[in-house]
Amino acid sequence: MRILFAGTAALALATASFAQEAEAPAPSPGEIVEAAPTNDWVMIDPEDLVVMTLPPLEDGTPRKVVMQLISEPFSQGWVENIRTLARAQYWDGSMILRVQDNYVVQWGQPDPDMGVEPKPVPEGLNVMDEGDYTVDGDTLADADAQTASGSDETMPLISAAMAKTKEMLGNPDVTEADRRAAIVELLEAAGLLPDGGMSESEKNAMISIATTQTGTAVNGWHERDSYAEWVEFWRGWPIANAETRIWFDQDNKPVEDPRLLMHEAYKQGYYSEVLESEFWPVHCYGMVGVGRNYSPDTGDGSQLYTVIGHAPRHLDRNIAVVGRIIEGIEHLSSLPRGKGALGFYEDESKRVPIVSVRMGADLAESEKPRFEYLSTSSESFARYADARANRRDPFFIVPAGGADICNIPVPVRRVTE
Repeated sequence: MRILFAGTAALALATASFAQEAEAPAPSPGEIVEAAPTNDWVMIDPEDLVVMTLPPLEDGTPRKVVMQLISEPFSQGWVENIRTLARAQYWDGSMILRVQDNYVVQWGQPDPDMGVEPKPVPEGLNVMDEGDYTVDGDTLADADAQTASGSDETMPLISAAMAKTKEMLGNPDVTEADRRAAIVELLEAAGLLPDGGMSESEKNAMISIATTQTGTAVNGWHERDSYAEWVEFWRGWPIANAETRIWFDQDNKPVEDPRLLMHEAYKQGYYSEVLESEFWPVHCYGMVGVGRNYSPDTGDGSQLYTVIGHAPRHLDRNIAVVGRIIEGIEHLSSLPRGKGALGFYEDESKRVPIVSVRMGADLAESEKPRFEYLSTSSESFARYADARANRRDPFFIVPAGGADICNIPVPVRRVTE
């Protein structure tokens, strides 16, 4: 199962759309984000925000780091543990233990051989299995279905379509064809079209696929990943996918994998059925993971790390990804690198103390963090993703024609009003 799918007709339409817009100065990714309408932004629940406070710098500059916890159904056992640990004030007085250049910053529960007294964790924490690093396609589909009609991701699309429909129905000068088109748009946004109708997110996906597809990757950057068969964004998070298939020939007989590109296999009359499909969040810059010991240990969330270098995608499906840093990562990435093995601080004086870690929902109203992210099912995000893959703004000479999923960071902004 894959959430986004591209049809060749839609690809042609999207490509034609870009050709028509070529005469205008091309906006940069940042300009596209700045121009995104208000209803393309999704508010983050304070219950999904964790605020870590470090001592101020010598000049008095405060240091706060804000983490967003990952959405269901990914890594939820560890996410529940992190909420429990934060509310137990577990990390207060602990330290940042490791800063490895171009890799990670690690804090919390010390490793046994560090000579630091371990801190007992609260009772009742979830014990997770290695199978929980991924979710199967059915689980992801169920999570999508449970929230699709009223989710923060789809509501901007539905609200905009409802407003347009209301305006069309109340305007006597609008043609019947335009009224019907507005109603169809509303049904699409609400996911109520009959089978075969293309969803809004699928249409928007065409934008970023059309200009990055190749003869070997008809779905553009989504299938040009080095670590997975398919990558995409789901409710604001970068995720990857792999599938186990059984293949059949033209006579409906099972055959060995034809070892052809999928679209080439289909052209030659082969077809396949998906036996298993699994999804997982990926290690991009700023993502937060759970430290662990050797397998079968999976960690309990008391030791965390964040990525401060090139995306270590080899860690995908080997460690639980539980969130991402959305503000204040500079307070971690700028720390002195540890001189010990793997970047651990051998000199205790170099270890930065953690003043407090709190759930955003538990802070006073005046201190409660308010953030929103650009809906990854919006047209604004689709255009932003396309611009990240093909820089056309004046500085650039040759568009890249593709992008690593980690080079399309989901825009997040603080809400000040």
